[in-house]
Amino acid sequence: MAEKAAIAQQPVISIRISETLRTRLETLKALMSMKSGEPVSTSEAAKQLLESSKEERLELVNLLSEPTDSLLKIRRKADSRLPLSQAEWTLVAYYCLHGAETFANTAQTEISYESLAGILEAFQAVYGLLRKPKKTHLDSFFVAHLPSDRQAEAKNPEEIGSDDVRRVVTHTIRMLKNPTEERQRPIFVARNLYFLLDELEFPNVEKLNEALWPYWPILWRVCARGHYFHHAQPLQDQNASVGGLEAAFHPPLPSFKEGEYRLEFVRSPSDGFSLWLYFPGRLSPRYPVSGYPRISELRTILERLDVKRELIFWEGRYFLAYTGRDAEEVIGVNFRARENGITFDFHGDDWKSIRNLFRRAWQAPEVHRLWDALALEYGEL
Repeated sequence: MAEKAAIAQQPVISIRISETLRTRLETLKALMSMKSGEPVSTSEAAKQLLESSKEERLELVNLLSEPTDSLLKIRRKADSRLPLSQAEWTLVAYYCLHGAETFANTAQTEISYESLAGILEAFQAVYGLLRKPKKTHLDSFFVAHLPSDRQAEAKNPEEIGSDDVRRVVTHTIRMLKNPTEERQRPIFVARNLYFLLDELEFPNVEKLNEALWPYWPILWRVCARGHYFHHAQPLQDQNASVGGLEAAFHPPLPSFKEGEYRLEFVRSPSDGFSLWLYFPGRLSPRYPVSGYPRISELRTILERLDVKRELIFWEGRYFLAYTGRDAEEVIGVNFRARENGITFDFHGDDWKSIRNLFRRAWQAPEVHRLWDALALEYGEL
């Protein structure tokens, strides 16, 4: 019995590892845990790292060890139209996953239908490159992350094949692009793209790049959003910053006036730019809004808040707003900043003037150019 116990017992080896290797193991643990839905030990991650023969997986782990740097390098390559490796595309898809799924249950910060459709079209293009046209081991996984389909639901998971995936993907893209249809928001489409690139082999990198390049603007927009939500910092390239030293050589940004309200922009080395909203009255108060995330949310409120109905609420990351009737029974907007509690009660005409003011400002080439540059750093917010 003692001899059998000795044979069954596995040796325990303790080794000292470098901080760099420890970081890579932690990264791999996070990836493995996300896939399995269960905690993963360091020894399990080390075993996969040692036994893995998939070079793209090892490259992905290395890229994730310094994700901000890696993504900026990827963007520079894309700007120069240089081909990306499969691991680099997988990293972009990984952050698209975070961009699509973070704040998924908050209507004010949900990802757009347009972006979800673009991600799914990218998936469709890559899926079409697979050598096995009939079936992959991930087909039931892909279908499970898309809107329900009667034909697929009538099958056992192991019976679901490529035809099912193609059918459901095509139907979902059509649904996402049709504003007259009652649309769902399948936020796991980015998870499908990530697993497709991470789990399956695409030996022809040129064809992979050809398939994905048309969707690069959308993928990067969602990727940058995911990076910002995950790391609380933009993908700001210090060598080409929109608010860096070169801003001193740019002319002042224009100001705009609508009714009694005025809007001015101020360049900022850290935030790109800030804006000042000037109010009417003897004291002429100015309300500052700084940084892309806050300005983006304010613009979204101005465009999306339904001011035709009473008691419509907006609960965003930075602002709160709701519609209500005043003493004259006219619907207005109560607007409050979360950070400082500053509150305004806008009459309907005031809100309309401010909304028109912002629309006119973003039609100006100077503002539009600067905003587009910041969107590359923050993504879709």
